[in-house]
Amino acid sequence: MGRPDGVVDRACGRRHEQAVKSILAAWPILAGLAAAPVVGSETWEAVVLPSEQEVQIDPVSGARVVFATTHPGADSNFYFHERCFLHNNRMMLFNSDRFGRTEVMAYLLDTGELVRLTRPQEASLGSRVASVKGDRLYAVKQGGLHEWRLDVTTSPETRVRVTGRRLVDLPAGAQQRSSLDENCDGSLLTFAYLLDGEHFIGFYDVVAGRLLPPARIGFKLDHLQFHRNRPDLVSFSRTYETGGDWAPLDPPDPTRARLWTLHRQVRQPLPAFFQAPGELATHECWWVRDQMTFIGGHHHEGSREEGAVKVLDFKTGEIRIIGSGAWVEGVPAEQLSQVNWWHAAGSPDGRWVVADNWHGIVALFEAQTTRKRILTTGHRVYGSGGHHPHAGWDTKGEYVEFTSNKRGNPDVCLVAIPTGW
Repeated sequence: MGRPDGVVDRACGRRHEQAVKSILAAWPILAGLAAAPVVGSETWEAVVLPSEQEVQIDPVSGARVVFATTHPGADSNFYFHERCFLHNNRMMLFNSDRFGRTEVMAYLLDTGELVRLTRPQEASLGSRVASVKGDRLYAVKQGGLHEWRLDVTTSPETRVRVTGRRLVDLPAGAQQRSSLDENCDGSLLTFAYLLDGEHFIGFYDVVAGRLLPPARIGFKLDHLQFHRNRPDLVSFSRTYETGGDWAPLDPPDPTRARLWTLHRQVRQPLPAFFQAPGELATHECWWVRDQMTFIGGHHHEGSREEGAVKVLDFKTGEIRIIGSGAWVEGVPAEQLSQVNWWHAAGSPDGRWVVADNWHGIVALFEAQTTRKRILTTGHRVYGSGGHHPHAGWDTKGEYVEFTSNKRGNPDVCLVAIPTGW
């Protein structure tokens, strides 16, 4: 696919000649990046555990909340922009420490059964992502990229067979950072790493089975993710040493840019927009039609802050509010945070944006009208330090998945969008 420069450049104000000149500067020394040979695969039977799910009806919305896990251990969903459902929606991946360490497990939507994918004697997976093609996932483990193919059968009894193989070694000495992600057509994987004090974004060609030239970024980054339908475009957040997600007011910093994009072939990081002094921009997530959701606001004082759900349109550079937040002088942080938001993600069908906040309220905003519907409540106690919901989506826009603390410890939940909404 050709470069989407005409879309991204207008939003970011980049001149074409600057990008071309930056190619040589962005190309690091490739020593140590040769792909390691693919080693032989190995297959094992995963342990299938009985269903432990519990169903509750939310008292506010009437929505059916399925607690996929109810174990006393800590179970949590993937981060809100990380794909956790297999391509056909029949299996959801999640994190669990119930075996004494953090492992990736799976929940079967048809039966409610759980699956322990990792064998007890092997190393746990690091960053991981469900693939857009077939029943498989990719992960970072022991200094390399791995592929796990899943053979799932539910009749006459449930069996899950895992076939794993090491795809390639990471660059020698690299310290992997941020997410592992797969692009929209399944042809590339991306990952971020630190090497000799420099920050890079790496790319792995799934078809060719080799690493591609990485991009030197020049600053610490996080939230790495591919565009939802442009296979060569990634976004990421810049981690600043001062101010965090907020652009400083004193002294003012008019060049602060939390959100960035990068084209895989050009390898030049570009700011999505510059924050005004005192402006919040955080927790971005690609959506449909070259749009990105994020949380933004212009008021901040200690633990009191304004957090609206915003949408950035890369075609026009325009930013609009789809889920309003609030700022009222003198209102305590605990009360103010009930009507502000902290994470948001758009549904893959373009109908909704889901958002959560510090009180564990999960709400939906209609894409066309911005109408707010409270989906479910009470999944976090403000100030408790408990897990955030990190609400995200399945692959079709039928389910919202999140982490709940309602039962006293972290559990993974699913809510189907109520009929008629």
